[in-house]
Amino acid sequence: MTADQLRDLVAHHRALDELEVLAVLRNPYCTVEVAGIVAERRDWLDPHAVRERLAGFPGMPFARSMSLMATLPWTSLLALGQNPRVPPLVRRQAEKKLAQNVQRMALGEKIALARRAHRPLLPQLIGLGEVQVLEALLDNPRLVENDLLVLLRKEDLPEAFMRAVSRHHRWGTHYRVRRAIAESPSAPLPIALSALVSLRPGDLARFARRRDLPERVRNAAQALQDKEERRLRGVVRSDGDGRTGTDRSHPDRLR
Repeated sequence: MTADQLRDLVAHHRALDELEVLAVLRNPYCTVEVAGIVAERRDWLDPHAVRERLAGFPGMPFARSMSLMATLPWTSLLALGQNPRVPPLVRRQAEKKLAQNVQRMALGEKIALARRAHRPLLPQLIGLGEVQVLEALLDNPRLVENDLLVLLRKEDLPEAFMRAVSRHHRWGTHYRVRRAIAESPSAPLPIALSALVSLRPGDLARFARRRDLPERVRNAAQALQDKEERRLRGVVRSDGDGRTGTDRSHPDRLR
């Protein structure tokens, strides 16, 4: 259909169902005039997919977009915030509204959001401090290493989260993450020591001198450094993506 045909359809047809209305709004010839006519039809606005499409429609008056956005579930707000075709101002408002609603969301919703959220929402999710949410965040493909390094500097992170990071199939093998775990103020001693054994000699030497670290961590770093100097310890090397591995040329395997 052309733009004129779409306008005639929505202006005069009274029996369009949800899929037909969405087809109109997705049509490349759909104009803001046509979308505005749809937005005035209350009987077509019940499905949140229609309201979501209208809220993010290019050229839709901002006030109208905001009023539609106020009725949307968190999944639609997330979709708006992640859609590059949505006007930037509307995207930012969707992100802002979703961030404001995080505290009131059910635990299952927070976990689902943590697995799918894009980076502007990560600080709010991290700030919740809820173990299951933080663990779900580790599986989010949008989480980058620097986000996790900042998080590991926080105090009073749950022990379960520290354990989840150290054992995670993706993050548990990154060298910088292992180093951050070893020096994290939230890491229980066994987890810190487990990460410590994978550090390079230079980092072990620095850890041994750091008075802000627990004494047992400093002593363990010094002991590992002493073994390194006597060639009794494997050397951990890092490949291009920051993952750790052991140099097998050393007489002893890393423990």
